[in-house]
Amino acid sequence: RKRRRTSHAGHVGPDAETSPNSLPRVSADAWRPRRARGSPARASTRRSPGGLSPRRPGPNRGWRKHRIEPAGGVQPGTMTASAAAAPGPPADPSMLGRLGGLLIGITSGVAKAAAIGYVGVCALAFAFQRKLQYFPTTEHPPAVATLPPAYGDIEEFTVRTEDGVTIRGYHLPVPTMNVAHTKHPKIHLLQLHGNAGSRYHRIPWAHYARVRLGCAVTLLDYRGYGGSEGKVTEAGMILDGKAGIQWAATRANETGSKLVLHLESIGSAAGICAAAALRRDARGGDIGVAGIVAEGGLSSCIEIAEKVFSFLPVRLMMKDKWDGVCGAAASLDPAMPFMSMHGARDEIVPFWCGKKLFESSSSTRKVLKEFKRGGHNNLADQTGYIEALDEFYTTVESL
Repeated sequence: RKRRRTSHAGHVGPDAETSPNSLPRVSADAWRPRRARGSPARASTRRSPGGLSPRRPGPNRGWRKHRIEPAGGVQPGTMTASAAAAPGPPADPSMLGRLGGLLIGITSGVAKAAAIGYVGVCALAFAFQRKLQYFPTTEHPPAVATLPPAYGDIEEFTVRTEDGVTIRGYHLPVPTMNVAHTKHPKIHLLQLHGNAGSRYHRIPWAHYARVRLGCAVTLLDYRGYGGSEGKVTEAGMILDGKAGIQWAATRANETGSKLVLHLESIGSAAGICAAAALRRDARGGDIGVAGIVAEGGLSSCIEIAEKVFSFLPVRLMMKDKWDGVCGAAASLDPAMPFMSMHGARDEIVPFWCGKKLFESSSSTRKVLKEFKRGGHNNLADQTGYIEALDEFYTTVESL
């Protein structure tokens, strides 16, 4: 009888009925043919290149690569798949933790420093905001007697406000010299100046206006300016404007003149708000003002501050916003002439700000005079400046 033989590797011998697909998955060395006892060893063992086992391709099957695992361990110079995939030395978790903690600490420290710095800037801006908004010359100007002879007829006066603060001013009467240039002897100007200096620094402008236009001019200092009592605030400046308008209106009435407010820069806010307050007090009656000129006027301070200090919460911090100017301009007498004079190159109060004030005025006789090359402090030097005032005063006198 023929005996069924098995190989040492557990394979069924050649007498068994097998199919290629029923062969078990084994290592490449298992394909070595069985050597009979006493037969010489074969010189080599056939192997498919790259350790590929010649299995017949089936569905979704091709040549299949098997791991070579010869008996007795790995031969020298042979790398197994498990050895190739072995990871390197593990990272020290304590070192990674220290680095991560250091980065978090640095980031947290920078954020804290930035937050503290920002809060500090906000605190300083809040504490010193009025010093950033107003620049008064607080000292009393030199005595009138020490001024040049051309200013020898200046009168100095004081007026008391509703809240008991004494403020100071100058009055320059209608000139008596050079009568040929006395064009508007029945016009009385009250100038409320800007946020810097004092009435002393407006004397040359006042002299120029009254000589060229032949009108009387009154200069007023707010509280905290030019030897006036008190400290400057928005509410205080409005009270100062009311007191100044009442004083000048009384003086103009005595001389049979018409009072025109000439409002410079932030003086436009103070003067317009003061005139609106007087009109409310008079319940819409006459307040003694015949016309208003806004030179470099502004619609509000908060709008400008938000653009200059855009990195700060200005609307929350600012005390003197002057955000009621446009509303005050809208409440004035529509029959009152209004002129806005603004430089297209104004670097302090942008032109759009002055135009917004102009558009908010309720006047049916309003004029916008734009100076293409004008800045904030040089409008009086621009061509057409005196001519615009001359025309406006003529309109006021005709009413």
